[in-house]
Amino acid sequence: MTDSKRALVVEDLLALSVIADAEISPDGTTVAYVLKRADRERNTYTSAIYLAPTDGRGAAGRPQPFTAGQQQDTEPRWSPDGRQLAFVSDRSGTPQLYVMNVAGGEPRQVTTLARGVSTPQWSPDGTRIAFLSSEGNGVDDEIRNRPGGFIRRVERLQYRFDALGYIDDRFSHIWVIDVAGGAPRRLTWGDYSVHSFAWSPDGQFIAFSANQEDEANPLFHSQLYVIPVAGAAAAGARRVSQDSEIALWPAWSPDGQAIAFVGRRPGARAGANNEIYLASPAGGALRCLTEGFDRSPGTGSYSDVWSPREHALLRWTPDGRAVFFTASDRGRVGLYRATTAGEVTLVVGGDRSIGSVSQSRDGARLAFVAGTFTNPCDVYCCSADGSEERRLTQVNADLLGAVHIQEPEHFTFASFDGGFTVDAWLIRPINFDPAQRYPLVQIIHGGPHSIFGHTFFFDMQLWASQGWNVLFINPRASQGYGEAFATVNIGDWGGGDWREQETALDLAIARGGVDPERLAVTGLSYGGFMTNWIIGHTDRYRVAVSENGISNLVSFYTTSDIGWYWLEKEMERSVWDNLEWYMERSPISYVTRMKTPLLLLQAEADYRCPIEQGEQLYTALRARGVPCKMVRFPGESHAQLSAGKPETRLVRREETLRWFQRYL
Repeated sequence: MTDSKRALVVEDLLALSVIADAEISPDGTTVAYVLKRADRERNTYTSAIYLAPTDGRGAAGRPQPFTAGQQQDTEPRWSPDGRQLAFVSDRSGTPQLYVMNVAGGEPRQVTTLARGVSTPQWSPDGTRIAFLSSEGNGVDDEIRNRPGGFIRRVERLQYRFDALGYIDDRFSHIWVIDVAGGAPRRLTWGDYSVHSFAWSPDGQFIAFSANQEDEANPLFHSQLYVIPVAGAAAAGARRVSQDSEIALWPAWSPDGQAIAFVGRRPGARAGANNEIYLASPAGGALRCLTEGFDRSPGTGSYSDVWSPREHALLRWTPDGRAVFFTASDRGRVGLYRATTAGEVTLVVGGDRSIGSVSQSRDGARLAFVAGTFTNPCDVYCCSADGSEERRLTQVNADLLGAVHIQEPEHFTFASFDGGFTVDAWLIRPINFDPAQRYPLVQIIHGGPHSIFGHTFFFDMQLWASQGWNVLFINPRASQGYGEAFATVNIGDWGGGDWREQETALDLAIARGGVDPERLAVTGLSYGGFMTNWIIGHTDRYRVAVSENGISNLVSFYTTSDIGWYWLEKEMERSVWDNLEWYMERSPISYVTRMKTPLLLLQAEADYRCPIEQGEQLYTALRARGVPCKMVRFPGESHAQLSAGKPETRLVRREETLRWFQRYL
């Protein structure tokens, strides 16, 4: 029988659609979701909102477009009565808030703020919408964009952040606007950005997460505050999370007596578990709901196409007895339920990664987005207990049905110290013949507390279509394996983690079908650090590709947007008192040993692992005559792998293929 499927090619990347957000209607009958597509001609993306009936019956049960056009429509949010959808759209030039009747008609623009809006949330009575905007503070656009450039006078430690760019004292704050019309009113003030927020059930208060303590990003240092919606400027905000190191994604209980949030115990080590806490709106002691649950709420798996989103991470059951949340467990991201008594159970699991979870008003129906190794993402719904699951979309069915997509082989091994079991996966080449030997590409994830898991990874499938094996593992420091596993690698980058990578490679070769003379290694961020480190310590690999990696830990500390408050916690020692130690653990110190041809993929606007990290290694290797090429991508951030412009995402894959092909 002739195989009608073809090999995956680079251009297929832009044929994939991604579900960027989803929310079920209050009555549980419909899911509104955002479908994002690449527009190659304009080198950008478009996104439209679709409505999918949850009964899925017949032709009438197929998803239908709610919006259309070449703009980006995002963040659909149902009004409490289910008759309207609020969403954010850039159809007027900047992202603004719109409201549209679900029954039909034209969208009505609600805001006209010059800097745009994000994160809309309806008030419980449906009369107001709160949102985030940096309008009215910091350097204005006229000065920022004047001809000849803007002379910055920097006085803050955190003066830029990856993907956001230079902050210029522009901070995102909460605004509220009446749906019927009128001017929006700003609710919070100060030299900080609000990370996430939630209305109280009676609509009188808003709880929000922000870092008012220091200049670090709110994702790393933040606390929970409560502010009245009426007279907020005069009353100010009250901090209610004193006993947690961070506070993110607040969610009010239905009776308004508690606020659930994701926090972390004070003094926890880098990579330690987050927890779900309950705070009183009046302040006081916190209560942990996930003590003893040795996984970290909110973690998601790493992908170059779709990863579970963190938006609206916590969802209370309508009876106020439990909170839904997502967490990773051994490469899977599932939906869990923590009761107010502290009992945690898995509600929706399986070999997949789940995100964008929402529930109907009565709590009877759940909707979520999920991806697997062989399918980027689709929308699903089920009953509150996880039963009666139904798939509502098949957004990439045509492409996936036409190309070879490989299911990975899974294997495990005991680590060198005997204390941990490591998960590993091996994707075989298409048309694999066990009697033959093929090249192998070993890819290392970032973080180091990220995870590989049950999500679709385009690059891996592309390499398999080239006739190569693909090896990936979750070494020590990866999330989803317990706190001891996630923290054991602190201060030991390039140590135990490398030994586990080597063991996995040896076992992959022993499984057969691998040519040990044709090996490649690659990774991004911490994975780029590991790639750089490995080629300075072994000549085992014939070729390497390092993307937005680290070569010098000392300069990383001073140039990274998070380096000054993140690195010392990750290594558990100060930089300036241990310069020699840090340099000994920097790949640049081993450049005289490096012989492996290296391709450096560098985003020029990467503020997480700045381009100077790649520039140092490039110059050092070329000056020594080692084959090295650097490809620089203008305007791209650290996340260019999945979030870069379409042309960037194509070119980086073409360059990687050519580099591998030259040496494999």
